[in-house]
Amino acid sequence: MSTGTRDTVLLEALDSRLRGLVRERIRAGDRVALLGEAPELARALEAAGCAVLGVPAAGERVTRLRAFAPTHVVLPVEQGEPLLQVREASEAAPGAELLLAMRNAGASAALLETLLGLAPGRPGASAEAVLRGLSSLGLEVRHQESIACQDSTAELAPDTARALRRLLAQLSPTAEADGVLLVLGRAASRAPAREPGLLSIVLWAGDSPAASLDETLFSLACQEYRPLELLVVLPPGASLTETEARALLERHRRLRDFSSQLIRAPEGGMARGVREARGQYLSFLDASCVVYPAHYVQLIQQLREGSAAWAFARSRWTLVRESAGGRFITEKKPFPLGDHFEFSHLLEHPALLYGLVVDRFRVGALPLEVVDPVASPRADLPVRLASLFEPVFTAGLATWEWRALGPESAALPAPALEVLLPLASLEERVARAQARGESSKGLRYQAIDRLNQRLRDRFPGTHARVRSLVSRVLR
Repeated sequence: MSTGTRDTVLLEALDSRLRGLVRERIRAGDRVALLGEAPELARALEAAGCAVLGVPAAGERVTRLRAFAPTHVVLPVEQGEPLLQVREASEAAPGAELLLAMRNAGASAALLETLLGLAPGRPGASAEAVLRGLSSLGLEVRHQESIACQDSTAELAPDTARALRRLLAQLSPTAEADGVLLVLGRAASRAPAREPGLLSIVLWAGDSPAASLDETLFSLACQEYRPLELLVVLPPGASLTETEARALLERHRRLRDFSSQLIRAPEGGMARGVREARGQYLSFLDASCVVYPAHYVQLIQQLREGSAAWAFARSRWTLVRESAGGRFITEKKPFPLGDHFEFSHLLEHPALLYGLVVDRFRVGALPLEVVDPVASPRADLPVRLASLFEPVFTAGLATWEWRALGPESAALPAPALEVLLPLASLEERVARAQARGESSKGLRYQAIDRLNQRLRDRFPGTHARVRSLVSRVLR
């Protein structure tokens, strides 16, 4: 499929899906402003009992929109800069829901075609740029859909093209979409400004009992690092009530003051916590974890002294048993082992998510949202981070604990991600692997040499045959 044909198919698909989306969201009595030519859609809306404002002239668009007071505004596909269109419509009809469809100039397929010389750069804005610009307009996304078309990167081997697209998607999740449909509305509050030096901790308190949350909050109150803010996510069906959670927060705030916020959301509570976190530094916790007093001090100090974007620390997996006499720790073991970061650590121990700190100033616009644990068993943020940024691993003694009430969970499925690392990091890992191999090889030589000497002393006649055998073993 040629690039021109593919773009035509994409525009037709976007227009068709946008009209379908409008019909799905509109009800009788709604007032709909159509800013693009769509006579069939206008007739269908009028037949459904809606008041419809046809396409107003550009010079009188704002005046007509204000007078019409629409409940919904439908923006045309591929008409000017999307953010400018959205700004004008939102200012003229601040209470309206905005529906739009756009080609994504940042789509991975389009970018690869441009790099290969198969097509010129796609005009217009990227979906990521539009989404980032919405908060400055006081808007939020109420509904989002992606449309993908067949790419024309046949000049690349299929595995190569797939790997490059995945890598671009790790930098920008919307890169996988050739086109995007959005439903926008007025946001309850704007995204907070990042506060330098502030540590924001998003704490999941979904299925942990009050005793576990009490231990976690006590460990946070004892933290040496300040300033600190805590965002506690309490989903529906949590083991403790909102009143109990607020009482625990107030109790531990008396030990050492920290700001806190309780987040109640039907779903996406962790993602909301990330969006509302104000800190330069971001961390995650579960109510089954405890952190030692110097945990965050050490991690943030490592970040400040170097150039890494994130850091994580060694932990202890702790088995806790409950009985009539209380809670008892029956077993402890450290993870990960070793003195250097290895990518396999993050795959073997998904709980390391709760032992990291991210410097949001250094990762830039990279999405850091984590899904709610009940919604998905996969904690892939550390793997995504490690595929793009080499972390700092604070080896030595563990500085936090993962406290389990049952047997240690099995390793979670590994995400299908591509890895982009500096050459120096790869060279360092190869050197460490070679050092381990030389050490093992040296021990093997020593053991065989001792055996050879004993045989030569006790059985001189068999020495030649033994030496031949040893030579084959050492190859």
